[in-house]
Amino acid sequence: MSNIPLARTIEVVFYIVYLSAAILLVKNKRLEQLFQLITCSLLGVSLELFSVYIFKTYNYYSHFFVNIGDASASKSVPLWVGLGWGLLMPLAIAAGKKLTKSPFTAGMIAYVIVIGWDLIWDIIAIRTSGGMWVWHGYDINLNITRDALYGIPWMNYLGYSGAIVPLSIIMAANNNRFHVQANNVRRFWFSLVNYLEGLVAFIVVVAVYAVIYKFVPVFAITAFLILFIGTLLYALYIIFMRHQVVFFEQIDWSYILQFGLSYIVSMYMGFYIGIFQDRPWLVVVHLILMLVTLLFGVISPNRKIFREA
Repeated sequence: MSNIPLARTIEVVFYIVYLSAAILLVKNKRLEQLFQLITCSLLGVSLELFSVYIFKTYNYYSHFFVNIGDASASKSVPLWVGLGWGLLMPLAIAAGKKLTKSPFTAGMIAYVIVIGWDLIWDIIAIRTSGGMWVWHGYDINLNITRDALYGIPWMNYLGYSGAIVPLSIIMAANNNRFHVQANNVRRFWFSLVNYLEGLVAFIVVVAVYAVIYKFVPVFAITAFLILFIGTLLYALYIIFMRHQVVFFEQIDWSYILQFGLSYIVSMYMGFYIGIFQDRPWLVVVHLILMLVTLLFGVISPNRKIFREA
């Protein structure tokens, strides 16, 4: 399959998954996640536009069907990339809430789910179809340096953290405020407030990250890795050691659909472009992240223990 058809195939598959997940949310009357999808989709498109037009850290190629901006001049954002935030975040936040009532902890678990997915996908995406996007000032290689991980600048993951962590915590904390809204119109406006809160939080946190990274890059990278790995291990500890969840009592098919298909596609693409053959350890990391992520789709709170917590 040549470059353009492959990129557009990935785009079309995404739109199908996005619509399918949204329909399942409506069908299952999961209104909170549905309105979070609106919030995160808006935020995702906004932050992608910020990165392309203001920060100018990367640009997308014009392979795609639906673009926002001037695709011919490489100054556009594919709609599906921005909407991807809306697909990932609500499901990840709902997964985090299965383990804890704490908005902070739930938000951090959601962060690990999303950043783990992004850790693999970004490395694959810049090598797929001639590059779905290109980072300015960074060569595509398989080196790990203090500037980049396999061609992806570390600041990408720090910036992603700056968006996901505060947004996850804000939306996890707003659970009760959402449900007391009088009707769906009020809930829609509430989702817009969440969007603005997330946008402001992103700007503030990323600014702090950027300052730290500029002066002490090794510290910033180490802090990111400790935050990610530590939260991941803590989530596994809760699942397997504290007996706060039960397995396969309620399966979240929206979650399984989104993350399961994403990981299957990324696994296929990793072998298709040859990066997994060059770096076999990435296959192991991919499988670990996939299994841990999908684990959240088959667990549900142990109601008795959860009430006592």
